Amino acid sequence: MDGNGQKTIGTWLGRLADRFRFTYDAVTDKNRRRPPVTRLRTEDEELTQTQRGQLITSTRDLYRNFALAAWAIRKHLDYVSTFRFQSRSGLPGGVDDRIEGLMRWWMRAGNFDVAGRHSLRRMIRLAEARAVLDGDVFLMRLADGRVQAIEGDRVRTPNVIEGANAPAPASLVHGVELAPEGRVLRYAVCKRLGGEGRFQLERMVPVENLLQHAFFDRFDQVRGVSPIAAALNSFQDVYEGIDYALAKAKVAQLFALAFYRESLEPPGIVETEEDEEGKPKYKIDFSRGPVMMDLEPGDRAEFLESHQPSSEFQSFCQVVISASLKALDIPFSFFDEAYTNYSGARQALLQYEQAAEDKQQNIRDDLLDPLTTWRLGLWIANGKLQLPVGTRFEALRWEWIPAGIPWIDPLKEVQADVTAIGAALASRTRILKMQGADFFDVADELAAENQYLEALGLPTAVSPGNAQIVEIAGSGKGGK
Repeated sequence: MDGNGQKTIGTWLGRLADRFRFTYDAVTDKNRRRPPVTRLRTEDEELTQTQRGQLITSTRDLYRNFALAAWAIRKHLDYVSTFRFQSRSGLPGGVDDRIEGLMRWWMRAGNFDVAGRHSLRRMIRLAEARAVLDGDVFLMRLADGRVQAIEGDRVRTPNVIEGANAPAPASLVHGVELAPEGRVLRYAVCKRLGGEGRFQLERMVPVENLLQHAFFDRFDQVRGVSPIAAALNSFQDVYEGIDYALAKAKVAQLFALAFYRESLEPPGIVETEEDEEGKPKYKIDFSRGPVMMDLEPGDRAEFLESHQPSSEFQSFCQVVISASLKALDIPFSFFDEAYTNYSGARQALLQYEQAAEDKQQNIRDDLLDPLTTWRLGLWIANGKLQLPVGTRFEALRWEWIPAGIPWIDPLKEVQADVTAIGAALASRTRILKMQGADFFDVADELAAENQYLEALGLPTAVSPGNAQIVEIAGSGKGGK
């Protein structure tokens, strides 16, 4: 046997040994499912710029037309994107009050948004919605202290490039210019040219002026990817399936009544022309309300029931909807309030709150805290905010408190909170923060209330007896 024959036999024996060698089944192609993908690429290479545009178009269309998907995103925004500002510096001279007053002024639409349309509260909500649908969104800080929102599809490698300072398309990754170590240097902000999918480079914005809020899953990922992508097909299947089921049910309603007879005589006129007698055997008119039919012996009439949509289809839709909502970590009990009992709803809410905390922190890190730092710096620079002598900027403290979750069973949960505070297992500040309230604000309100009650000679202690007196007094006053 020559050398080539020995090499062939050796290759065959090696392949045979590979088949019986222990390995990971997950990477072994056994022709029972889709073979494992062998290429390793970055997330930005997995989703090309053309595919990114298709994904953004699909998610936006789903949000416009499918009420369930739109509800899921709005519910996500309700829990994640609503915040309240609180200054925590504790510096003398009323610094915290001054900061909160300036922030309230700045948060208004005309002072915050360069377009004058959106307040800070609404822009943060819209920014989170764009990040969910488009993968990411950008807020540009302007020199006059206002903010301009830039939707994710406008940051891209442009089709039309003008200007000597414009970078070559090869140096951009989905519209992002990177340093050799992967740090972002500039963003290519483009303007849309009609509806032809053409984008012209408008400006290259340094990273210092542009804030990116995105959904990231990998370390080397430059652009965010919508979390809806994993559930997009399922949402569309449910959307189309419901339409088909409704169409089938409507068609089934066209066949209302069936006659069963033993004689050859028809139950009524079956042709457009009348018969010789000109009278049908049975005259049925459902337009005049309930109908009583006195049939002859041997004749039978019944309504056809299509059973559409079927119970199996409804159950399957529930499974698909539940799986689709998991893309946003939303439990199915949010969609169907009667799906579970109190314990199940409480457990689902706790798990969702835990998932929402990370998303809330991402909004703080990406948008709220950088915007606050930048705006406070501008106020200090132009003299509108003066700090005590010797106080550095780092001494400023603030907090963006997310909207709280109302108690499901107030009596039980308040008793549990009071017990935890009494056992030194929780603080009033932490308990109230979970409700979206601030302990110091509540304490100030209580002090003002007590002072007012004392001036009127009324008791300040809260007890069931006091509550009953107040209720009776209020009823008597309202009755006059």
